[in-house]
Amino acid sequence: MQLKNIPSTLIVFISLLLFSCNQSAKKVSADDTDTLRNQTAQQIPVSGYDLDHPQKKWQLPPALLEISGNTWIDKDHLLVIEDLHPNLYLLNLKDSAAVIEKTIPFKEDIAGKKIDIEDVALVNNTAYALWSHGTVYKITDWQNKLQVKEVETFLSKINNTEGLCFDPVSQNLLIACKEDAAEEAEKKSTRAIYQYNIAGDSLLTKPFMLIHKKDFKELTGEKESFYPSAIAVHPITHDIYILSSKETKCMAVFTHDGVLKNFQLINKDLLIQPEGMCFSPDGILYISTEGKLGGAGYIYQFTMQR
Repeated sequence: MQLKNIPSTLIVFISLLLFSCNQSAKKVSADDTDTLRNQTAQQIPVSGYDLDHPQKKWQLPPALLEISGNTWIDKDHLLVIEDLHPNLYLLNLKDSAAVIEKTIPFKEDIAGKKIDIEDVALVNNTAYALWSHGTVYKITDWQNKLQVKEVETFLSKINNTEGLCFDPVSQNLLIACKEDAAEEAEKKSTRAIYQYNIAGDSLLTKPFMLIHKKDFKELTGEKESFYPSAIAVHPITHDIYILSSKETKCMAVFTHDGVLKNFQLINKDLLIQPEGMCFSPDGILYISTEGKLGGAGYIYQFTMQR
């Protein structure tokens, strides 16, 4: 149809419509940036897991109110630790309320003194517990006649070591620092992951991985505050999953060589204070959260979406 055949009133109407759409687009672009950031972040799901909808959950007994780490044993059991006492807890997950089957002290418990054991990992018949000041407790034959070796590292209280897991690729442990990265050239906001050499019972001096605020900006548009509270290596993809439970509560997924690939904000009403995380060999995810405001702690199970 030729333009000259269109009535002038219709041309005016179309012009006004285009002008209105253009103004609406400008209004949307000026919306609150925090709202847009949240919408964007929510659209970036963690690979394979819907953290809003767990398949199972277990309420924890009062002794595990401050649960701070967990590691997989079998489909009915996790080995867990908590902040207040230097114990390993063998946890039974058969029913909706988890039961402590066995409590295994591995260090003298001084009454009234919080020791801050932050995470636990299991390698064959040896358990490793991590103190927030950088010390690793190697607990061999933990179910029977345990022997404990206390290994000090160059990490300390200022680094606030909170995450520990076994890495099947390197056959070492990974330790996540919640605070200072122990690297002079790095910014205060940089976080570091270190390797603990199992064969030599020593911490490698060079960081295995560094996490920068700019990594998140490239993915979400914002420099997110990130404070690792738990770490786990996926048994199938070997991606590295890291929880952050301070300020920005989220889960981030990195490739095994340290490239950020996914990011998801956490439902604060469900996972109030997520401090522990592990995988089963087939990729089932377990996240433990402390109890807050008089509520109990919980462990949640998330099944991998294929």
